[in-house]
Amino acid sequence: MTLDEPDRLAALFLKSARRTPERVAVRDAHGSWDYAATAAAVTELAGRLAAAGVEPGDRVGVMGARRAGAPVAILAVLWCGATYVPIDPAWPAARCAAVLHGAGARMVLAVDTARETPANVPRLDLTTPELMSAGSTGPSEPVPAGSAGPSEPLSRPQPGAAYVIFTSGSTGTPKGVEVRSAAAAGLVESVVSLIGMGRESSFVALSSFAFDVSVFEIFAPWSVGGELVIATELQVLSNQLGALLVVPGREVYVQTTPTVLEHLVQARLELPAGTVLLLAGEHLRRALVARVAHVRQVWNLYGPTEATIYTTAHACLPLDADETEPDLPIGSAVARAVLEIRPLSESGQDIGELLVSGPGLALGYVGRPDLTAERFGADGKRYATGDVVRRRADGPLVHAGRIDRQVKIRGNRVELDEVEDALVALLGHRRVAVRMDTHRLIGPHLAAFVAGPERDVAELRRQVAGRLPAYMVPARVYWVPEIPRTSSGKTDHSALRAPESTWNWDDAVFETLSTLWERHLGAPAAPDANFYALDGNRRAAEQIAAGLRRTHGTEVDAAVIERYPLLCDLAAVVSDPLARIDAER
Repeated sequence: MTLDEPDRLAALFLKSARRTPERVAVRDAHGSWDYAATAAAVTELAGRLAAAGVEPGDRVGVMGARRAGAPVAILAVLWCGATYVPIDPAWPAARCAAVLHGAGARMVLAVDTARETPANVPRLDLTTPELMSAGSTGPSEPVPAGSAGPSEPLSRPQPGAAYVIFTSGSTGTPKGVEVRSAAAAGLVESVVSLIGMGRESSFVALSSFAFDVSVFEIFAPWSVGGELVIATELQVLSNQLGALLVVPGREVYVQTTPTVLEHLVQARLELPAGTVLLLAGEHLRRALVARVAHVRQVWNLYGPTEATIYTTAHACLPLDADETEPDLPIGSAVARAVLEIRPLSESGQDIGELLVSGPGLALGYVGRPDLTAERFGADGKRYATGDVVRRRADGPLVHAGRIDRQVKIRGNRVELDEVEDALVALLGHRRVAVRMDTHRLIGPHLAAFVAGPERDVAELRRQVAGRLPAYMVPARVYWVPEIPRTSSGKTDHSALRAPESTWNWDDAVFETLSTLWERHLGAPAAPDANFYALDGNRRAAEQIAAGLRRTHGTEVDAAVIERYPLLCDLAAVVSDPLARIDAER
């Protein structure tokens, strides 16, 4: 894409808007809008952005609730030749400020949300009804992307950049990956063709707009004249997706992580036989696919943000009855990606670190030429993923771990060093270690080990939540005499042991709370689930307290439940009689 070309992603939408203006383009819990109305809304907002000083090549933050207005605002930013920077409204204020500052954002669009943004970044507040009420003027041409932007040379936007997505950083600061519109559009077109999406498709979007797979969720249906359906967070958490999956005359596609799918299946979500599932972000277990093997197809998709959403794909159905490996392959290359395995040792060429080259490579890390050169090579043409893969005898790749300390929590990329740095800043010493654990009740989660004087766990977690997104807050904190070290002085993570006496909650209590949570709040339990985010009120708190009393004989005041809205913290307080008495004072 050159400076005089319009945005490739916007062009995908424009083609559908001109071909089928009367078809539904986007739908949410409150209404639906056809391509003509959506194009008019995009054109009008792009004009407002230009009037506010946004120029081609600028970066614009987009912080939107899960309504139709957020993807329309994203498209409007691209329409005026700018680059969008997604902000999750659930992020703490410090994270939001760090991302907008790191991106050099010209302004921020706040769509259907009152969450705070930095005062020194101009802000435009919008609602979906206001945005979608634009007069029907018909779609205009997107503005060609340019190279205007911040004056700092290390953070100058690149020609043709569509978005900058910030991921967890091993240095303690999130890093922004800048992705070309041509790469994203090419990926969308390639995978849409592979999975067989057409004009009669309905794509149910479940992902955060700050998660790069949301780019595919938005533009895949728009590229073929299909329907984008925005599911609210509450619909996902409370298992109210059933009605969205039954659309007469349409083929329904759903994309999520294996962890979320497992929660939904456990909550007895019924998937229609014609559903196509796209699963990404984590290892995909054969046992999970077997539970949904009645659907039309299940795709296992893999790809780092730095290589534009997806790099490989594997059709999982039908399952091979003779196969015994618990994890399914991540498959073969998509979108003309070139894959190479760099052996970890001289013992074999079929297992090692995955290197990716080809048209899907990102432009690099915003303001981090050192890190860009380290991970993309001096010429920027080959990305070292850090993922260990193994090539099976029949050809497809299997994910086999990491060579560094990066982990995935519910599909989100987490650098454990960033979590440790946040704890160090709060505790004032470096005697900390963080790892990923798995528990039968809460699945994969972060566990922190701290040497030193004990502190209130719930308060420490609240402080961490003021710095990091919820999925990066340790679900459990263990107080240990010391952090084990290797002979070279580094933390010996393999030697970390969780003392039973310092577990944060009793499993029986957590299981009861999980059941009560789902019954009275309508949502399956997640360790960082928030009582208030699910419309919890005094009556629900009293019902949960009564359930604890009936099951365990535990007297808990409803005020305690209101005071500790995170399920992890509540389980810890309820499990500890001394903490419970103190909380009720």
